[in-house]
Amino acid sequence: MNKVLVTGGTGFIGSHLVEALVEKGASVRCLVRTPDKLRWLENVDVEIVQGDLTDFDTLIPVVSDVQTIFHLAGKTSSLTEEDLYLTNAQGTMNLLKANIQGNPNLSRFVYISSLAAAGPSLNGRPVSESDHPNPLSPYGASKLAGEEAVMAFHPQMPVTIIRPPVVFGPRDIAILNFFKTVKKGIKPVLGWRTRYGSFIYVEDLVRGIILAAEKRNAEGQTYYLVSDNLIAYQELNNAIARALSKKGLTIHVPVSWFAIVVAIREMIYGIKKEATLMNRHKVHEVRERFWVCDGSKARKELGFTPEFSLEEGLEKTADWYSEMNWL
Repeated sequence: MNKVLVTGGTGFIGSHLVEALVEKGASVRCLVRTPDKLRWLENVDVEIVQGDLTDFDTLIPVVSDVQTIFHLAGKTSSLTEEDLYLTNAQGTMNLLKANIQGNPNLSRFVYISSLAAAGPSLNGRPVSESDHPNPLSPYGASKLAGEEAVMAFHPQMPVTIIRPPVVFGPRDIAILNFFKTVKKGIKPVLGWRTRYGSFIYVEDLVRGIILAAEKRNAEGQTYYLVSDNLIAYQELNNAIARALSKKGLTIHVPVSWFAIVVAIREMIYGIKKEATLMNRHKVHEVRERFWVCDGSKARKELGFTPEFSLEEGLEKTADWYSEMNWL
């Protein structure tokens, strides 16, 4: 893995992946749309190339002469479903076609998808790679369409798909709100029935992604990478409280209240012509109690073993948030 391309390298997961690859001695090229958003890569020795997944002509020179492509770039929210598909599905197809045309000797194309592409477990059993996908949101459906584009190029191209669950760690802004709320002494729980999720610390995810690129038997396969298959959100709140040395009061928030708040937020963002993750589709997703997946295939075939427990990962995340004054 001497020369690699990373799309989405300026983001939360992507920047950690880029750093890990550089530490392994790889020559890393990053595809970026706007070179002014390099906060996490300012002091990292990488090649920055400007381009856009939706503009095929910009991609041919980007993929030339790289051995491995890690495709993380994509949209998680948009004002329209069409825009999600344009980036997450058509953009992925463009990158694949550009590679066929400009870099036919690629060693591996690793596509970072999402548990949202598979959907929740409907019976409490962690979903496995052999289960039929059932995405509940346009985002999940667009990521699944991206997966289908990737697999359409196999075996013409060596590909691997990774479906992470909830990813947390330094630089993440999604789980930051949990930390801020718990620091105020409140541990919010949605509804009165216990809800479960699967989680992975970002450093573990990055290790698994690199393993998937290196293992020959991972070609043509899909994997879930998880630290813990099944974690109750009450347990997550309690672990965050311990990481922050807080006690906190557990408060149950009715799903109907959450739906009203989200509807108001979506209306406000719509007026401003801005996209938000907290939309009606998110309400549909959180009504499900089990967003959990089975990581046994990755453990068996990739030899992937997480190094960080939920507690350890949250402690490292809390320390980083504190150092950055994000709390």
